[in-house]
Amino acid sequence: MAPPINSIYAKYVTKTDNYTLTFSDDVATFTIATAKTATLPKAGTCTVMSGQNQKQIINSANSSDTLTIAVQSGDTLVGIGSLAVGQETIVTSNGTTTWTGFGGGGAAGTSGYSGPSGFSGYSGPSGYSGYTGVSGFSGYTGVSGFSGYSGASGFSGYSGYSGKSGFSGFSA
Repeated sequence: MAPPINSIYAKYVTKTDNYTLTFSDDVATFTIATAKTATLPKAGTCTVMSGQNQKQIINSANSSDTLTIAVQSGDTLVGIGSLAVGQETIVTSNGTTTWTGFGGGGAAGTSGYSGPSGFSGYSGPSGYSGYTGVSGFSGYTGVSGFSGYSGASGFSGYSGYSGKSGFSGFSA
């Protein structure tokens, strides 16, 4: 079994041009003047059992351009596409045909989604705590995010007028 990237026996390579990482390369640092490409080895050869399923790729802070991360024919790269100057990534092989990367730049997707209205939906205790009556809570207000409106049942006004239910309920 080969040493992992965080081992004292890890193999470090330094490159200034396009380079295809080998099975035994653990950490590859690129110092480039123009855009270059780091190509990963075949994912199927870099298995967990071999200890070579992770590679660290660094685009040095001394570089002048973007480093593109690429895979060989038949493989897929998920989550990373390039490294700007000074960025790095760790890519992990699933042992068959996919490399997944995190860090660096070029990652797709969004960091979060707040829901349809931009509000979290749960208003907590009613804004009109003096008028809450028996319930004490206005309930879950659904999409609107406003505790004074109950959605399907119309305008609820103040939650103190909700009767003796204890909670004004779910208003979606």
